[in-house]
Amino acid sequence: MGAGLWAPSLVQAQGFGVYEQGSCAMARAGAAVADGCGDGSSIYFNPAHVAGTDGFTASFGTTVIDVGGNFTYDPGAQTSATVDEVDLDNDPLPVPHAYLTYGLTEKIGLGLGTYVPYGLETRWPTRLSDETVFDGAFEGFDNQLQAIYVQPTVSYQVTPNLSIGAGPVAVISSVELNQLQDLSPRTVRNPQTGEPVPDPANPDENLQFSQLGIPFHTAFARSKLDANNEFGLGANIGVSYQASDRVTLGVRYTTPIIVEYEGEATFEQEETGLIFPATSPLAQDLDDDDAPDPTPADGLLASQFSGDGVLTSQSVKTEITFPMQLVAGVSVQATEKLMLLADYQFTGWSSFDKLPLEFGQLEDRTRPEDYEDTHGVRVGAEYDLLAPLTVRAGYLFNTAAAPDKSVTPLLPESERNQFTVGFGWRVTDAVAFNVSYQRLQQNDRRGRVRGALPDEDLSTDLNQGLFSFNANLIGATFTLHL
Repeated sequence: MGAGLWAPSLVQAQGFGVYEQGSCAMARAGAAVADGCGDGSSIYFNPAHVAGTDGFTASFGTTVIDVGGNFTYDPGAQTSATVDEVDLDNDPLPVPHAYLTYGLTEKIGLGLGTYVPYGLETRWPTRLSDETVFDGAFEGFDNQLQAIYVQPTVSYQVTPNLSIGAGPVAVISSVELNQLQDLSPRTVRNPQTGEPVPDPANPDENLQFSQLGIPFHTAFARSKLDANNEFGLGANIGVSYQASDRVTLGVRYTTPIIVEYEGEATFEQEETGLIFPATSPLAQDLDDDDAPDPTPADGLLASQFSGDGVLTSQSVKTEITFPMQLVAGVSVQATEKLMLLADYQFTGWSSFDKLPLEFGQLEDRTRPEDYEDTHGVRVGAEYDLLAPLTVRAGYLFNTAAAPDKSVTPLLPESERNQFTVGFGWRVTDAVAFNVSYQRLQQNDRRGRVRGALPDEDLSTDLNQGLFSFNANLIGATFTLHL
């Protein structure tokens, strides 16, 4: 009964990385590993740049992500007679960041940063305008994941040209996942004993509701997984080397971090309105005439949600690996006022090859995932337009982690092109303000809105439509130098 619960949700939630951890760097399309912004965000982008800072620097800000998208069914593939396009229904999502650095000596810098490099919120309707159930709600309809990184940092200037920096990373992560549950592939259970009912044609196998004529994607329950404030530990390491008066090189490595989740799985019954005919093996004698009668399905199913039923509240355990990141970049001071930057980023999503699920009552399972490593290229430019005003722009391209068979409503991911602009205003010697805008334009990609049935393989044969996805991001960071 638990074979399909939540596995796609956890996987897809893993595919969403948030790189916008400072408005100055965001305006450069994230190209910041070779040259920092002086606002403390180098704690994340490259800890080596914390060395050589003077006094205290404190900054805080947020990036607001406004996501839009839809799923369009292939002609004839939709279950609704009138609706063939379904819109994502997300609210704008704020992603905060805060940094504090201190120049202990001319060569040693200390820092503490809090940022959220992984997060997800996807909301789809459970029912369409004609009250038809949306197929994608069985994959997930209201899901949230966040991973807050807390990083103390030490940085040291080894030579006038070479600096190194590093710090442990403590991850605090929470996840909430909601799905509709499909009755058709579930095992039929005796309403009195709760035991599986054997298949009359094959007594060694259990009877499935689909064999009783229950249609595919008949919603009979809402499931919710909720796990809060789980912990993981890793590290963030950076090196910076000034190759010449105009050229600086930088490298950052963030270790993979495993977070083990232990939460609660709860279930709420959905009314189906179905009636089992008197000929059904589940038909009951309702009028005491010693003959089976047409029997409402919902009354029989109710026993699974109470007492010793398999769909009562229970524990659930899993783990998510937040992947390693390796970033290398170069900055070139092209003129006195113009700086050009470029970064290459490798993210090791292939480490996420399977997902174990352990339930308190439902059957445990391990689901293969087969995510792929991703590659990103970031280019940015920064120009000192006036003494207190710096303008910035950039471009980013990155590949997708989700394989073709795993593009679902949880994260309809594809190759992305992103364009950024922004400015920094040095209000006084002690106060600075940075603003940025980023447009995320994703290539349309085919995907699916259902999982595999027990006799099916998870493959691109299940894809039945096209996902479109885009986002607008606005960032602002306030910085104080003391």
